[in-house]
Amino acid sequence: MNRSNRLVIFVGVLLAILAFVGIVILLNGTGGTGPSPSPTTVTVVIARADIKIGDPVTPDKVTTKEVEPTAVNPTPLHSTSQVTGQPALYAIPKDAQVTQEAIGLGAAGTVCISCQLQPGEKAIAFQVDRVTGLDFLIQPGDHVDVVLGAQLTVLQPTADTVTKPANQQRFETVPGLEKVRSVKTILQDKRVLYVSQTRIKSQTQPEASPTPGTTNQAQPQAAIENVIIVIAGTDQDAEVIKFAQNDVTEVGPLTVALRSTTDHDKETTSGITIDRLVSQYGLAIPNIVKQLQKAP
Repeated sequence: MNRSNRLVIFVGVLLAILAFVGIVILLNGTGGTGPSPSPTTVTVVIARADIKIGDPVTPDKVTTKEVEPTAVNPTPLHSTSQVTGQPALYAIPKDAQVTQEAIGLGAAGTVCISCQLQPGEKAIAFQVDRVTGLDFLIQPGDHVDVVLGAQLTVLQPTADTVTKPANQQRFETVPGLEKVRSVKTILQDKRVLYVSQTRIKSQTQPEASPTPGTTNQAQPQAAIENVIIVIAGTDQDAEVIKFAQNDVTEVGPLTVALRSTTDHDKETTSGITIDRLVSQYGLAIPNIVKQLQKAP
């Protein structure tokens, strides 16, 4: 009898051990409290069709795709909600991943200028101040016109060559007309590739966390004296910019005018001088001579 009781107890203990092992195996198999497995794919945003430089990147032009972690490009987008019509800074082929840099959301210093150039285009830089640079609100992907304001010296043929053919004449300055103001739009519809600084806050820039023990007060923005704007143009455009701003420290002659990225019409302008302000725009000039000749 005692031997049979011991046998029953042994069998009961063995069954309890087997039941415990089975429960442990079952829990590990269903992920009970064990660590979660690493994801095997990553969601990225890709282009539905070819997107050209300057085209607005909208949610209908992109979709999402699951790719292996090793196939994810740097600074990827993970949701179509991150694109809201930003102009494409680079050409994005069909099925290619849309990165933050491609729509101007990348961090400073990660921009690729040469990637933004189309065949025949060159990158051209010039300097502007707060007024001529539109309060530093220009950003990559914008389209701008460039206006030149210059002071010119008026010349006239010398008295001894005035009757000779033009190729034989010599010229001298006209007294009082050594610095005549002239303004003209010299370049139109130029795509902005890069801006050294901007007052527009990056959409990816995180909010500053308050320091423990202090209030979260907005820090004063550092004063910006001038910025460098890089546009896409031709060698001829580069020559015009170089002639207009021949000193790299010179700021003021060139002004940028912001235009719509969908407006590619070229406007014919006459340029402005004092005589055109008088004849075309009705600028009134006091007749000082006649006023001085009036009898007292």
